[in-house]
Amino acid sequence: MAVNPTLSLSAPVNGLSSAQTAAQSGTTSSSSASASQTGMNSLNENDFMQLLVTQLQNQDPLNPVDNTQMLAQLAQFSALEEMTQVAQTDAQVLSAVQNLESEMSLLMAHSLIGASVTVQDASGNQVQGTVSSVTMNQGTPQIVVNGTSYPLTQVVGMA
Repeated sequence: MAVNPTLSLSAPVNGLSSAQTAAQSGTTSSSSASASQTGMNSLNENDFMQLLVTQLQNQDPLNPVDNTQMLAQLAQFSALEEMTQVAQTDAQVLSAVQNLESEMSLLMAHSLIGASVTVQDASGNQVQGTVSSVTMNQGTPQIVVNGTSYPLTQVVGMA
């Protein structure tokens, strides 16, 4: 009896349905492929490698998978791994930039202590005064002018 090398399995493989497994191997019709697209979005590199190993274990010895097809699947796995690493690096860079931006705002606010500034209040009026201190409100630095807190972004001038 020949084993189907396309992985059209009826039993789940490590929690993957046959639709997901078949969709990964590219053997479903367009309608069922689009239906299982959301399931494929949750597959990770371990799932991909598991599918590849399962395909190798269940292939027909008289009709093995073509070398070029196997290389293409390995290239897909490699690309998936690289994209995962890039996404992780992007998240780390974004976090570092956000932390740097927050620290720069805080340093700028502290540098204004004792300086004469003009700020715009909530009603649009300009208020002049000396910055007496810096406070934080929900992660945003605020300067205190004439006893009232203003966001750093409300500074419109310095004297």
